[in-house]
Amino acid sequence: MKMYFELLRIKSWVKNGFLFLPLVFALKLLQQDLFLSVVIAFFSFSLCSSFIYIINDVLDAQADALHPRKKFRPIPSGKITPGLALLFGGACLLLSFGLALGYAIDVSFIYVLLCYLFLNIAYVLILKNIHLIELFVVAINFVLRVLAGCFVIHVDPSNWILVVTFFLSLLLVLVKRRAELVVLGTNAAAHRKVLKYYSEGFLDKLILIAATITITAYILYSIDPKVTFLLKTNSLIYTSVFVVIGVFRFVQLSEGKEFDGEGDPTTLLFKDRFTQINIIAWLICLLFLLYVK
Repeated sequence: MKMYFELLRIKSWVKNGFLFLPLVFALKLLQQDLFLSVVIAFFSFSLCSSFIYIINDVLDAQADALHPRKKFRPIPSGKITPGLALLFGGACLLLSFGLALGYAIDVSFIYVLLCYLFLNIAYVLILKNIHLIELFVVAINFVLRVLAGCFVIHVDPSNWILVVTFFLSLLLVLVKRRAELVVLGTNAAAHRKVLKYYSEGFLDKLILIAATITITAYILYSIDPKVTFLLKTNSLIYTSVFVVIGVFRFVQLSEGKEFDGEGDPTTLLFKDRFTQINIIAWLICLLFLLYVK
């Protein structure tokens, strides 16, 4: 049973926590019916993402066998056959849309889910092999998560939040690509074809650009007069301290050798205590400023 949970990549479901951001920033976190709808949407999105992970793992089994961590996954390690994995993935996809349809989640959410599904099928088949484009697809996936969360609770997405989400996600995937280059060395291109088009210096430049835009956009969002009026507070700017620290930490990790050069954001989230404390501190500060009047 454990290997099936590994196949689902449960730890990667943390990415779908972005669905809850609109609920928090729209001041609707304490509305029980909306919170329940977002929880259902979270599991629906997560099961759909697991289907994509399984498809990707089946197609990348040979390449993953070259990676020091990915080679232990159920498919490249031979614990689960590709056929059985695909059958399990199909069940996840059916359950994903079953949850969305069965619990009458807003049809706009289903459209976003379909968009996510088809974009990522295109990604695993074609787009992941196109340099630069593959980076943008990963970042767009996080924007889709935020949009999905907005549609579930019937709120209009803030342009600033979409910008922050996109560039933060872009930063994280750039850090991951840089780590892959460093850790895999001469085997990098054999593991991921697009890595032959990247260099550490090039990715360092893109990391700094993405980091700068992320921080700037979040600060501008926090002081936007429309935002401060809707959130009923002028103090959101104080939470930017944690955003700056978090971005600096990921840039630091991209340069260092901590965790054996691991650059996958999900893995780092579960390993790096500094990042964990910073995110918790940001959440506590954010919730206090928004909900304690």
